[in-house]
Amino acid sequence: MTQLAHGHPEADRSAAMLERIADTLHLPVAAFFPDEFERSETVEQAADLVTAFMAIETVAARRTCLAFVRAMTRP
Repeated sequence: MTQLAHGHPEADRSAAMLERIADTLHLPVAAFFPDEFERSETVEQAADLVTAFMAIETVAARRTCLAFVRAMTRP
């Protein structure tokens, strides 16, 4: 689990969100810090996907995107 910066609610919230993203992507939190982790093609693609997803402005479009990605993971 990520070390929380007790007494700093914004930092604690950011650390918790980063840990949740890392868990979802099945990556260590260190994967988001290139100086501490060797980035693979998968990590690069995941970072691109997250960046693109964050740029989607409508909730409906984000839901459609999530549904598409989730459908791609099913056999």
